[in-house]
Amino acid sequence: MAGWTVLTNCLKPTGLMMIGLYSELARQQIVKLRNEIARSDAGHSSLAMKTLRAKFISSNQDHHKHIRSSLDFYSLSTLRDLLFHVQEHRFTIPQIRGCLDELGLAFCGFEQTRIVNAFKSWNPNEDALYDLGKWSEFEQDNPRTFAGMYQFWCQKVNQMQSG
Repeated sequence: MAGWTVLTNCLKPTGLMMIGLYSELARQQIVKLRNEIARSDAGHSSLAMKTLRAKFISSNQDHHKHIRSSLDFYSLSTLRDLLFHVQEHRFTIPQIRGCLDELGLAFCGFEQTRIVNAFKSWNPNEDALYDLGKWSEFEQDNPRTFAGMYQFWCQKVNQMQSG
């Protein structure tokens, strides 16, 4: 919130900002793998990461199979960010709504065309595109939707309009 507050304070009245945040729901498999890695005490060296990756490749466990579909799994630098990140913050859509309210920002829509089109098929009501409650329901029905991250636009609410 501290960083987001600084960014919000830089906005002009009615200024727009694009935000990217990790989804708590979509990253459950990542969290499970990170916990497994922490319990293994394998370390964070390049060799340790390569050894762990080889283990996941040869494994038949579902959460190991799942991670193999991520492009980030195959490059050491992106694997480090994916599974060995020292401080990752994940959000739910209701938490995002709370942050937006606290910061005086209005939700202006998600960026990813593929996700927006899937949502429109799920709920064709045009107004629903800007309803975070509807997006939360959609994500509950489709938990892998924001596997990359939430990428959305928000706008500073004009103080004259909100008052």
